[in-house]
Amino acid sequence: EVVKNTLNPTWQSFCMSVRQLCNGDYDRSVKVECYDWDSDGGHDFIGEFSTNLRELMQASGCCRNFELIKPKKKTKKKNYKDSGEIQVMSCKIQPQYSFLDFIKGGIQMNFTVAIDFTASNGNPTQSTSLHFMNPYQPN
Repeated sequence: EVVKNTLNPTWQSFCMSVRQLCNGDYDRSVKVECYDWDSDGGHDFIGEFSTNLRELMQASGCCRNFELIKPKKKTKKKNYKDSGEIQVMSCKIQPQYSFLDFIKGGIQMNFTVAIDFTASNGNPTQSTSLHFMNPYQPN
C-alpha cells in the first residue's frame, strides 16, 4: 500500500493467510521491506527487518517497534542506528473453517445427492471440465 505525502504513514490493516505468509511455520523468518514511493517508478529503499509470525503475534497489543535497517549502510557506518521504525499495532490469527472441519466436529445435516452422467461436461482429467478432479486440492 502507498501512503503519500507523509513521513509517518499509517497503513491500513490487511489479511493474509498463514500459508501464504510462512507456509504455516510460525517460526519461519519473514523479511519486511519498506520503500519510499516515487511517481517515476524509482522507489527508494528505506530499510528492512526480519521477524517471524510468532514474534509478530507477541508484538501485537504492546506496540513493538521494528527497526528498518539498510544492510549496506550498516556495514559502512559505525554509528548507524536505523533508517526508521515500523510499529506493529495488531496481528491476529482468525481460523477459517472448511467443510471438513464441520464434518469432523460432528455437524448433523440432511442433503440430497444427484449424479450428472452427461458427456457434455467434458473430460474430468482436463481442467476445463465441470467434473475436473484436482489432485492437489479438495473438490
